[in-house]
Amino acid sequence: MAHIETSIKVNATPEKIFSYVSSLDSLKNEYVVSVEADGPIKLGTKIKTKVKAANGVENVITSEVIAFEKNKLFGTKTFAAPPASDVISTYVLEPDGSGTKVIMQTEATLMPAGMPSMPGMEDMIKKQMIAGYDTALAALKKKIEG
Repeated sequence: MAHIETSIKVNATPEKIFSYVSSLDSLKNEYVVSVEADGPIKLGTKIKTKVKAANGVENVITSEVIAFEKNKLFGTKTFAAPPASDVISTYVLEPDGSGTKVIMQTEATLMPAGMPSMPGMEDMIKKQMIAGYDTALAALKKKIEG
């Protein structure tokens, strides 16, 4: 598995950021049809997110909360159908002066078995994922800071 990490400083308390990233509202965007949890968000909670692809096809993404340390750590494991692989995504919150350093970490298999590969492809995928996470963190910063 590849470890991917990026971060951003947000001018808000860890409490405010944790409250948002550990809520179902944080999962909603223009592609999400619905989000449901099997109970309150805590360690072991299962979450089903229904998304609509550009071609109109709806898919259900299932994940489980695997890390939950109030105001410090929130992580999920998303289960994928082959050939894709499961992905672990974690927010780490560290006080940083008047704000909070938000670290996004991911553990994922970038080149699942049976997927065609070319030299440099794994690095290209990793760079694309980091760019996507940087965009997500910038959106989080904007949402939290207003």
